[in-house]
Amino acid sequence: MKKLFLTICFSIIGWQIIDASAKTVAFEDMEAAQAYKASQDNLPPPPPEDDSPDPRDTRAMEKYIMERLKKATISNLGPTDSMDKPSSVNMQHSDDYIAKMNEKNKSFFERIYDEAINRISSGDTRPRGDAQSSGTRYIELKQDDMQQFQAPDFPVVTVEFPGGERTLVPAQEHIPYFSTQIEILPNGTASINDTAVVVAAGKKLKNGLSRIIPKISTSREGVSNKIDLNLASVSINGQEVPHKIIEESDSYVIVPEEEYTLEPGVYTYNFQYLVDRQLWQYNDFNEFYWDATGSRWNLIIGKAMVSIRLPGSSKPLSSLVFLGYPDELTSAGTMMSEHENVLGFAALVPLYIGEGMHVIVALPKTDFVPADRNRRLTWFLEDYGDILVAAVGLLSILVSYYLSWKYIAKNNLKNSNSFKRGAPLMRYLAMGVFDKISFAAFLLELYRKNIIDIQRGDKDILLVKRTDNLSSLERKERKAVNALFSRSEAVLALNAANQLKLKRAYKQVEANTLRKVKQLALKLNVGYLFFSIGMLLVAEAAMALLNINSGQAFAVLTACTVTIAFYLWVLKTKFKYRWLGFLGKVFAVIIIAFSVLVMSAYLHLVSAVMVLAAVYVIFAYTSVFAKRSGLIKSNVKDAQQYREYLIRNAETIKLGRDFLNQQANILALDTAEFFEPAPAIKDYYKLDLMTEYFGKTGKKKGV
Repeated sequence: MKKLFLTICFSIIGWQIIDASAKTVAFEDMEAAQAYKASQDNLPPPPPEDDSPDPRDTRAMEKYIMERLKKATISNLGPTDSMDKPSSVNMQHSDDYIAKMNEKNKSFFERIYDEAINRISSGDTRPRGDAQSSGTRYIELKQDDMQQFQAPDFPVVTVEFPGGERTLVPAQEHIPYFSTQIEILPNGTASINDTAVVVAAGKKLKNGLSRIIPKISTSREGVSNKIDLNLASVSINGQEVPHKIIEESDSYVIVPEEEYTLEPGVYTYNFQYLVDRQLWQYNDFNEFYWDATGSRWNLIIGKAMVSIRLPGSSKPLSSLVFLGYPDELTSAGTMMSEHENVLGFAALVPLYIGEGMHVIVALPKTDFVPADRNRRLTWFLEDYGDILVAAVGLLSILVSYYLSWKYIAKNNLKNSNSFKRGAPLMRYLAMGVFDKISFAAFLLELYRKNIIDIQRGDKDILLVKRTDNLSSLERKERKAVNALFSRSEAVLALNAANQLKLKRAYKQVEANTLRKVKQLALKLNVGYLFFSIGMLLVAEAAMALLNINSGQAFAVLTACTVTIAFYLWVLKTKFKYRWLGFLGKVFAVIIIAFSVLVMSAYLHLVSAVMVLAAVYVIFAYTSVFAKRSGLIKSNVKDAQQYREYLIRNAETIKLGRDFLNQQANILALDTAEFFEPAPAIKDYYKLDLMTEYFGKTGKKKGV
């Protein structure tokens, strides 16, 4: 430490002596001396002296050096400590210096990779600063970077590129080599062969490499169409592996048919496929555009190149190549070559995550064969086929229901007598209501079946249970009887004390009657319902066939259709509580809209809306057909004609036991006034008791 101190002191003294030294200048005459003096006067003033002490003052100099060391080092030196101890000063580099040294010691690949990750993490998708200097930074490597590749200080693997070139690349997951060979055929179809050498480490490439291809191609005028993709083969290290194409919202993805695990190592992937409708035709030229790397891989591409074989012998009108993100492209760092009818493009800089290599070639129209009528028709169906199919399906459903309605209006439907009709149902068909007379008619049916007896008591009309065997009744009817009579009771008086029991039974009979009406409408409507649903499913199957993944598309469309149907039913349902109904219907609307958006991933949005309209039409017409003026119109007419039959044959019916069988219908169809008590029917005449309590029209007294 003493040597260090003496060295510093000696240096400072030396500087002072040098500054204080003088030199002698010789002049030939006085004018030269004055000129020299003037020039010295014009010199800039000397820099201000610092606060360094007099070197001859030992104490002041020692204090000055201690303060300077505190600013430049991390020290435990106290005000009374001696500088003779080795532990007095602990020399440390600054944080900036350490960071610079760490950055300098990084491998070349690590610098590229870290910069890419930092840019992706920070959301910076701008071009890499000065494109020219950026390209120079990667193309003209410094000598130490070249030496690093020759003797790397990071894990590397040996990779053999197509053509036999062997090189060392970092043992991190990336694509060290990617090439695309494109042959443009005279009909405009492009045969493409992609070769990708990948270094897998069981992370991003755990399940292999998938090829992502944009689904939509856009012209200079902003016109878009869906490209046609056909997969020929996929091989890994020369061995063919079955792959398939799945369709996402805006892209095709080539994936293995069966999932596999890719062990860490070096693999060469080869994708061969045909692409149609990627060539745009203009008045004076045709133009081919292709994003060679797809801009979708979450991997760095070390080396990328594209070769394009043209269809004719003519030279291209123009050709361009760009690198970078889709919205910010640059031609810096690229190289292009031309040999006869083959164009070559190369990226001289690595491609970061999400960057693409875009090539555009303008070609003479004379090199291509115009598309014939069949091919143009095929393109039209590919673009608008699902809209046509959806429109045909919707129109078929509308027309079928319209013709059915016209047929019903002419009353040409045959009556169906196979449906079991009770007295409450007959009243609902004839009168369009379920009321207290309907419930009274139900009690008369129980009397006819010998399940109950109806008697006049001292004060009230009594219902007396005769049997516990209710097997002849339907489920809701049994519940109604059990609501009237508990297990320990066999007699029920029709009075205010038993109103609750009567209301419970009334609700059961009402629900059963309305259910029968719906069943009748459904039974009559089943043919039309099956036809409309069948047409909708056929339309969805046809639309699914226009997709690459027909099975997946049909499954999604069917699931969305069922979901829409269910929530349309929710919209038509009446809720007990208004707030619950509001929330339920808002939720239903959201789910229906979401289902339409899901379908639009496989169809045009217009087609998805047509599917929604078809489901709504089925619901609407089914509801219309269920009304009295719909498919059950003939049954309504039957019930009304049966009422006329009872009136015409009243005298005959009163002569025997036929009255017992018809008594419930007589009350239900409001014909009791035509059936006065008679000796032949006095033993089972109960119309007077029912009308006395429930009224003749069901409007006088309540249950």
